[in-house]
Formats: sequence, structure tokens, C-alpha cells
Amino acid sequence: MRHEIDLLLNGKPATLSGVAPHVTLLQWLRAQGTTSVKEGCAEGDCGACSVMLGLPGPGGFAWRAACACILMIPQADGCAVVTAEGLRGADGAAHPAQALMAEGAGTQCGFCSPGFVTTLAVLARRTERDDETVLDAISGNLCRCTGYRPILDAGRALPHIAPGPQEAPLAADLLARTRDGLDYSAEGGHFLAPNDLEGALAARAAHPEAWILAGGTDLGLRVTKNHEVPRAVIWLGRIAELRKLEETPDAITLGAAVTYEDALPALKQLHPALADLVRRIGGGQIRAVGTMGGNLGNASPIGDSMPALIALGAEVEIAGPRGRRRRVAADSFIPAYRKTVLASDELISAVRIPKPHKDASFHAYKVARRIDQDISAVCAAFRLRIERGRVAEAASGWGGVAARPIRAVNWERAVLGKSWTRETLRASQQALLDDVSPISDFRGSAGYRRTVCVNLIERLWHETNAGAPLARLEAV
Repeated sequence: MRHEIDLLLNGKPATLSGVAPHVTLLQWLRAQGTTSVKEGCAEGDCGACSVMLGLPGPGGFAWRAACACILMIPQADGCAVVTAEGLRGADGAAHPAQALMAEGAGTQCGFCSPGFVTTLAVLARRTERDDETVLDAISGNLCRCTGYRPILDAGRALPHIAPGPQEAPLAADLLARTRDGLDYSAEGGHFLAPNDLEGALAARAAHPEAWILAGGTDLGLRVTKNHEVPRAVIWLGRIAELRKLEETPDAITLGAAVTYEDALPALKQLHPALADLVRRIGGGQIRAVGTMGGNLGNASPIGDSMPALIALGAEVEIAGPRGRRRRVAADSFIPAYRKTVLASDELISAVRIPKPHKDASFHAYKVARRIDQDISAVCAAFRLRIERGRVAEAASGWGGVAARPIRAVNWERAVLGKSWTRETLRASQQALLDDVSPISDFRGSAGYRRTVCVNLIERLWHETNAGAPLARLEAV
């Protein structure tokens, strides 16, 4: 195991020791003088702290935009970090993203601009330039000045930038230097990043008080917002077994540390509505590091992945010491508020999502105040199969309507075997009210949430009833 953090900052090696492990990448970057990286929200919502994060591989770096404000500095171990200061070319010329933003009046007060520029620089590594791709790329960046038109124009006009000749050797060298796991201590804090699942389980046994960290897109807020200082952290991001994505004829299995971004192509193939839901869990910077395993382990009653997993009949795979393995149905994994069925010596290893019946449809609805970068007031997902006008298969998962994500068993009983008519619709809406028990908070009142639940059943009926008129409006 290594005992120092090793990374590249704007192309130059940096070796760290003595920095408390709970210090964020943003705090460390600003201390190095790279002050283009700004702190706006300190929770991964505004994108002002966006950096290019490069994961080394045999052929070079895989580049993603990431929020430096919620990453603990050891999470950058073994990565290349590029800020706006590091974007200029070898000849000193501005990066095309910088030039297009400046020349097209894409910046006014300038606070958000470096984050936009680094996000656009990641987009420049891709060939797609349609409006959907550009909007998706910058959905994690917030600007309050420009109205976005010149920023979108800059994204549309970006040239494709291929990797430079220096990237592959840099990546290979960094990969070789950081091949071993990390056991890092400083200022009373301990950060463990084992390379295998057995090492992670052993670390969990040795440090029962440790935080279990996957992406940190929620857990990081305990540091930035609650000012908590963990005594020990076990990070799962280096474990190859947990970063595997496997597909069989009947299921897709996502390792617990597979990022949303890496999972998206497989989820889109499983069902486009599932990919659309994942895109709304967070912008690209959140999807670059956030994981479904972490979302489940967080056990939030409004975690958007769980309603979909419940509706799809997914199972959570759990690993314990001495090779112990077990599976738990998604709808049983969170038995109470912020509680899971994990024993103190267990970890989530994967999520298995069965492929739906070829005639089944899947629908996922997220109701929030904003389309992008917002927490749900209500999230619902449905798997439905209609045969000869009757409901042959129905499953539904809900978030934001109880102390934990729930399966709507009363609604399912009200529709199974019934003709998919308005009468069944009305009866099932009433049955659903026996499933949900929402509370009032700043995202919506209990009454509002109940009304939304009833309305979403109506929406489902219209979208799955061949004789119903359909008009769909996502945002205005």
C-alpha cells in the first residue's frame, strides 16, 4: 500500500503528504494558486468548481468534468486534474473553449466561466455537437448573467480535439506509479483505498467507524455543509471488481462503484426512460463520480435510483467476509428511514437489473422544481405489460412519499388482471393513496405530493392506453 497521494496537476506531477484527508480537492487547488476554481454552492450543484478529471488507462486518459468541491483530495489520487489555468496550449494560445467563450461574449461577471470552460474542454474531446449533447454537457453548470445563448453557441462551435502525443506516456507513467492501493494518514484522519473487495471488507472490520465512500456526491456534503471530520474513510473507487458492468441475456449487473456516466449506455439499452431518469439525477459532473451503489447505501427516501430498481425487480448483491454473498430484493433493501439491511461487516458489491419482458413498458417520472440538478419532490417508476387489454404485469416504485422508497403493492393489486380502463385507473388511484404517506417539507406539502401521485397514475394511463390522446410537455 502507498502512503502518499500522487496525481498530475495541469500536466505536472504532485505528491501530497500532510494534507488532512477530508480536505476537498477544491480547497487544495486554491491553496496551490489555481484560483480559477471557485466555490459557489459547495454541494456539486453550480459547477463553478468544475475541473477536468482524467482517469489513466493504457491508451491515455478518460476525461470527465467533475466538481472539485465535494471530492476529498485522496479521491484524486492516480488522476490527472486540469483547471482553467492548465488549458492553454504548448505555445501559450488559449484553448478553443476559452477563445469561443471570450469572443462570443459567453462571460459577464466571470465567476462561473472557468467551470464552464473546463466542462466545454471535456466536451471538445467528443465528436457530437447536437443541441442535446451540448445541453447535457453543461447541465451541471449554472450561470446567472448570460442567458446561456452565447455559452451554447460556444459549445456548438467547439472543434474536436484529439489527445496530444504527450497524454499516453503521462497516463502510463501515472498508472504505473499508483498501481498499489492507498493507505493515507494525516492530521488524525485516515483514508483507505484498497484495490480489491477482500481488502475493503478487511478495512471495514478494522475500522467499523469508517465512512464507506463511493462517489461522495452526497456523503461529501457532510464535510462541506455539516463540517464533519471523519476519523476514517474507506473508498471503493479503486476496486476493479466493483467497477465491472456485465450483461447477460436476462440481466445487467452494475458493480457498486460503476459511475452513472459509465452505466448510461447499458441503462439506455435496457430502457431509454431509465437513462433519462439517471441524467436527471445530476449533471455530468455528478454522473462522472456518483454511483448507484452509493445511492443505495445512502438509503435516502428520495434517492432517485431506488424507485426504478423496485419497479424493474432489481436485486442488491451484498458481499461479506470469507466469500459470503447474498442477494436482497431492491424493495426490501431499505427497511426504514436511512437504514439498510447491511450487516456491520458487509458491503454492497453490485446491483442486478433484470431485463423486462419484451412486451413490457417502463416509465419513470421525476417531479422537481427544475429539470436539471434538483432533488425530487416525488419520483415514480412503473413496469407495465398489457395483454389483450388487461394488465398482465405491474410493478411500481416510489420515492419522496414515505420514510423510505416503497413498492406500491395496493396499486399493483388494484390493476393486475383488470382491463386497463378508466374505471381501473380511478380505482388504482384511490388504492395508491393507501400506499403513500408523504410529509410536508420545503420541496412540497403532503397534500401536494398526494395530488402528484394521483396525477402520475393518470399520466401513465394516457401514455400506455392506445386510445388515449397524448401530448407530452417536459419543461417550459
